[in-house]
Amino acid sequence: MSRLSEKFILEEYVSEQVFNKYGDKAARFICGTLVKASTQLVLDLEAHYEREISCTINNWKWGGPRIASGLRMIGTHYYSITSAHAWGKGDDKQFAFKDGKKETLPTKDVYQFILDNQEHYYNLGIRRMEHIDDAPTWIHWDTIMTPNPIGEIRIVRAK
Repeated sequence: MSRLSEKFILEEYVSEQVFNKYGDKAARFICGTLVKASTQLVLDLEAHYEREISCTINNWKWGGPRIASGLRMIGTHYYSITSAHAWGKGDDKQFAFKDGKKETLPTKDVYQFILDNQEHYYNLGIRRMEHIDDAPTWIHWDTIMTPNPIGEIRIVRAK
């Protein structure tokens, strides 16, 4: 298990095939700014809700179905050169409370939390977030540069 931060391991950001091929060296494909911002988001949500939060990106390591929510490599089904995922600069996340009740944290609530605190996340390097209508059950954000007004995260559409 390769730890990227106090909240994430490498296997959450890469597919099983990438991890098996590159091992710990696959970390070079992942944007450190993205990992830091995603880690801070989990910590901020925990402070806001005063509860421990689980954040799922890829969960193939534990037998789950999520395999392409981090890095997407050439030749894989979900790859697109125009996607932040192709550059290791974007992730898709789902949230739940970790107190054993398997209670999900609604995506719309996390989305609004980010918008309410967007200058904070902009300062951490987040530049874009997918519109809630295009990502109703996950949060996609990334570090792809755009001509945003300073301090504002650009809301993008999937298509």
